Amino acid sequence: MISDHQNSFPHTGSVKTILTRSVITVLVWTLLLSLAVWWNVRVAYQQAFELARTQAEIALAKDLAFRKWASKRGGIYMEQGPLVSPSPFLNHVPDRDLETTGGVQLTLKNPAMIMNEITREAPQFYGINTRITSRLYINPVDAPDEWERTALFIVEGTRETYYTATLIDGKPHLRMMQPMIMEQSCIKCHAWTGIKVGELRGGTDVSIPLAPFYAAAGKQARGVAASHGAIWLLGLVSIGFITRRTMIVEVERSHQEAQLKEKNLELQDSKQYLLTIIEFLPDATLIIDNSGRVVGWNRELTRLTGVAPESMIGRGGLEYAIPFYGHRRPLLIDLALNPAVDSEGRYEGFVRNGDIVQGECYAPRLGAAPAHLTSSASLLRNSKGEVIGAIECIRDTTEQMKTQKRIKLLAKIFNESGEAIVITDSENRIIETNKAFTQFTGYSHEEALGKNPRVLKSGIEDKKFYENMWRSILETNYWQGEIWDKRKDGTLYPKWLTITAIRDPDNTITNYFATFSDITLRKEAEKRIEQLAHTDTLTSLPNRHTLVERLTQALEQAKRGEHMLAVLFVDLDRFKMINDTLGHHVGDLLLMEVASRLKGSLRAEDVVARFGGDEFVVVQPRIRSQVEPAHLAEKILKTVAAPYFLDNNTVYTSPSIGISVFPSDGMTVAELFKNADAAMYHAKAAGRNTYQMFTSEMHTAARQRLAIENSLRSAVANDQFVLHYQPQVEPASGRLVGLEALVRWQNPDDGLVFPDRFIPVAEETGLILEIGRHVFEKACQQAVRWREAGLPPVKIAVNLSARQLRQPDLPEMLSEIMKNCGADPGMIELEVTESMTMERPVESVRILGALKAMGIGLAIDDFGTGYSSLSYLKLFPVDKLKIDRSFVKDIEVDPDDAAIASATIAMAHTLGKKVVAEGVETEAQLEFLVRHGCDIIQGYLFSKPLSAEDAELYQAKLAERTV
Repeated sequence: MISDHQNSFPHTGSVKTILTRSVITVLVWTLLLSLAVWWNVRVAYQQAFELARTQAEIALAKDLAFRKWASKRGGIYMEQGPLVSPSPFLNHVPDRDLETTGGVQLTLKNPAMIMNEITREAPQFYGINTRITSRLYINPVDAPDEWERTALFIVEGTRETYYTATLIDGKPHLRMMQPMIMEQSCIKCHAWTGIKVGELRGGTDVSIPLAPFYAAAGKQARGVAASHGAIWLLGLVSIGFITRRTMIVEVERSHQEAQLKEKNLELQDSKQYLLTIIEFLPDATLIIDNSGRVVGWNRELTRLTGVAPESMIGRGGLEYAIPFYGHRRPLLIDLALNPAVDSEGRYEGFVRNGDIVQGECYAPRLGAAPAHLTSSASLLRNSKGEVIGAIECIRDTTEQMKTQKRIKLLAKIFNESGEAIVITDSENRIIETNKAFTQFTGYSHEEALGKNPRVLKSGIEDKKFYENMWRSILETNYWQGEIWDKRKDGTLYPKWLTITAIRDPDNTITNYFATFSDITLRKEAEKRIEQLAHTDTLTSLPNRHTLVERLTQALEQAKRGEHMLAVLFVDLDRFKMINDTLGHHVGDLLLMEVASRLKGSLRAEDVVARFGGDEFVVVQPRIRSQVEPAHLAEKILKTVAAPYFLDNNTVYTSPSIGISVFPSDGMTVAELFKNADAAMYHAKAAGRNTYQMFTSEMHTAARQRLAIENSLRSAVANDQFVLHYQPQVEPASGRLVGLEALVRWQNPDDGLVFPDRFIPVAEETGLILEIGRHVFEKACQQAVRWREAGLPPVKIAVNLSARQLRQPDLPEMLSEIMKNCGADPGMIELEVTESMTMERPVESVRILGALKAMGIGLAIDDFGTGYSSLSYLKLFPVDKLKIDRSFVKDIEVDPDDAAIASATIAMAHTLGKKVVAEGVETEAQLEFLVRHGCDIIQGYLFSKPLSAEDAELYQAKLAERTV
């Protein structure tokens, strides 16, 4: 449907065209009349000029006639009188003056003089001025003016009359000059010039005023303009009338023409749309008329056949089949146009449905191999239903056929694959599975669709496992590995899984492709093989090969971690006798039961293996002291020596145990085995049912440590610990500023035991927690007693152990103790070692911060002996740094110790912390520390550690001395 705007467009265009033409006509009409007026005016002025020129010629002719008449008569003698006097310019003429017989005086006047006098005396003759001029003159009046000089030059050259229009006194004049020839009659007056008869001697010129002539011409021009103006107006009226009439007729014609054009445009647009659609159809399209001639051959058909449209349009006689088959034969379009044409064997799946026919065939000429074509053809009819031709759409489906075959093959491979296949979308929702998926998981294809594969999650793998898996998928588009899954029925099974991320050209993940297989049987086989290779078949313990591997790994870890490791050789006493008397069957049962008891005696990280025969080896991969393997040996002795009830027999045996410790007893597996074996034989030699360390010294030390441990437990229970206090003095003032509480063990048998003998054992066994609690409680109680005794307030410094600092509830526990004792937090200062804080620096910062917030003072003990980080040091809320006694000892003789001490003091002050130097014993040490700004001194120079009573006396004396 054409819009109203389009419908009115031709009318508007026609009217504009008519108006444009009318305007052009008016302009042309105006131009023509303007030209006519201009021409007539021009002619009028030219005629006026010609009249003036004619008058000038007449004037010159008269002048010439007069001159010739006067010259032929020898001039004119005039009677002298008032108006006539002899001319001084004719003095050279002999007979200038004559006297008549009557006595009248006459004087000669030549024509030039006469004309000059006439012009002067009669200027009223229409302003006409005629005179003679020459380059050679007698009378200055005859001297040529500027125009005359130019005219003389021209006349002398051409010997013809010269005239031009010029201005005289600002008014237009016509000036004309004609040549003047020397004649015989002129010789009388002008012989002096030397000009011969017949030669040019000057010119006669005349000036005619043009104003009267131009006035007449102007009057004539006005008449012409008025008449032509009337004609112009009449023409405009006529043009306007004709234009209006033409517009009316044109509008009517345009309206009719627009309607016709609208219909034609609709038809043309429809045809163009159709042709464009056909041209750009993805199918090769052929159109023929009802006579079988080609009328349409689109670009896709050109691409398919390699034949240009120009070569085929208008062709008939089935010639369009040659590019497909190499010879003329009917195409599907011919079968549509003529149903009588035989279609048998020409097309596969041939179908006719009214005017439309469809079919498939192979075209041998479209490539190296026959191309598979799918075609549809239809009759074309006009509005009357008459057949005017046919159209065929041809599609090369060769690749599609190949793709379909490939898809079918891939689909079969996908579905019949022995591995389960899962495809998900970008949101990891399942969109496709195969048969094996159902077999492995129990979920049907329909049940799995839309689900997330996490429904198969077993729960065995932790969050970290899946994070690593997805990181690999997202970064490398691939992950492969073993994973446990859960079937629909809830059973778990291992599988080997491969996941691939599929990305589009924009690198966006569109799908995930996963394949997996059930590896249960493989895992069982591997497990069995692993078991056979690494375990003892009788006891199911690791065999010697596995033991060596694990011990090698444990040794490497011990070397890197710088910790100890123990190897225990366990040999059964009298096993050969049991085996020989009760039989190998009972011997095997005994070995199995011993293996079970050994496993039950160990920690999770310990290893027990059957070394061979009746020998077992136990490995403790991490120990803190030689006491631990001794403890374990005692436990094994009790466990293994208990009676066995085997096959209706009560059997007794005992173990002999040899112990070697890394690194003191060996650095390699072989050395540790050899030394443990040697120690085991020493145990047998000592009477069996016992254990021996590799050396007597180590054995003795282990026994002593074990005795200390047992005694420590009794000491804790019986409160055998006492505190001694060592003063801390401010050297500048001598004022007591603190006391360090030092624990001592009051052993009933050994007397006073110093901490270096029992604290390491307490740390290893964990007894340090109870000992530390007792120490802190005693320090708080003592601080309260001294306060009640009226002594000056002094902080008591208490050492914390590493185990205590690791207690998360340490601040709460200490707060409870101080509350029960009535002590203020300001009375107490806690000392922690540098290495202790760096074991867990973040947790240390938290706990120390909580203690500081309670009001307890904090100090870092043994500063400089550890590996503290300055970045953490500034975060620790400590008040003091204590320089270790190892740096103070040789401070006056060792430059390194002196440098460390001075640097520590400077750094502490920079961080806003005070410095305590412990172990000060000489005046030289004191002098050095004071000189470098040390704040507090502790050591034997001032006082050794004192009992509570002595410390109280020390404070009292110091207070009196201060007063």
